[in-house]
Amino acid sequence: MKLLPQEENYFGLDLGSSAIKLAQLRELHGRPSLVTYGDIEIDDTLLASDSEIDQGRVSELIKQLADDAKVTTKNVVASLNASQSYTAIITTPKLSHAELAESIKFQADKVIPMAIDQVKLDWAVVGEDAEKEEMEILLVAAPNNIAKKYLNIVQKAGLELMALEINPIAQSRSLISAADKDKCIIIVDIGVLASDIAIVKNTIPQLVRSVTVGGKAFSRVVTQNLGIDESQADQFLKKFGMDETKIEGQVFKTLKPVVDHLVEELNKSITFFQEKNQAQQVEKIILTGGTTALPGLPLYLANATGITVEIGNPWQNISYPSELQSNLAGLSLSYATAIGLSMRNFHQ
Repeated sequence: MKLLPQEENYFGLDLGSSAIKLAQLRELHGRPSLVTYGDIEIDDTLLASDSEIDQGRVSELIKQLADDAKVTTKNVVASLNASQSYTAIITTPKLSHAELAESIKFQADKVIPMAIDQVKLDWAVVGEDAEKEEMEILLVAAPNNIAKKYLNIVQKAGLELMALEINPIAQSRSLISAADKDKCIIIVDIGVLASDIAIVKNTIPQLVRSVTVGGKAFSRVVTQNLGIDESQADQFLKKFGMDETKIEGQVFKTLKPVVDHLVEELNKSITFFQEKNQAQQVEKIILTGGTTALPGLPLYLANATGITVEIGNPWQNISYPSELQSNLAGLSLSYATAIGLSMRNFHQ
């Protein structure tokens, strides 16, 4: 099992904290085309649990989802959250593949904050500077216990785990258009429990970090400050969000400190990246994740960062039946990872 998958016939499986999603593509007229997709809700404690019973329940849900979606292969590439992995870009003298393979653990030991024998390590050459005779290497590491856990869950579902891939790599394929491929783009994935910030160029994450701001935090602060239950808080979030013109700005004022924490971490990430890469300027922020659907959030983030912000569209780089267009439009915030995982075959 690899962390950077090789070419195989497989479907993408996004193991989220509140839902599991899958997508399968095939080539049609030289373009990736949607074969099937689907999702199933999951209790947000199950995937984090080390209980064999809970993991067995996850396996059952995956099997049910795969059966319902009628996938045509048992091979799977599954997602790995940024918070569960370590990524780094390192620069080395130009080496042969064999020489690099021998030295990579030594190189990784300098930047991975865990003992190398405790992680599943993978790497890929992502750039070369012929003038300086240097290479850029993307390192990805996941704790052995996480990799083993996901392997067991997928196998118990009757499927074969070909690889684990971190969300930002998958999302960069589905969310970044061909016109933006060479630009520095930030992908912000606002999930239920946390938000992942990834600065990406040429579909390669240059910086990845996770911050503890997500849908649960938004819901909790609205519940507490406005004295309403969680169900009503979720309705307020979807209807009013960061729009300060709605209900006298009550929801906006309540959410602002939490969103400002996300802005602070976003600006820190941008500053850190640009101090090390002065020739590269971040040109766009793309939002994804279910919690992104807060009215007024893109505009607020754009004003706070001075960078163009847009809602991600994971369907832009694939084809699909025209009759599905209205259905897929409503799923755009949820399928970036699953579609991106499935697109790996088309980005060799």
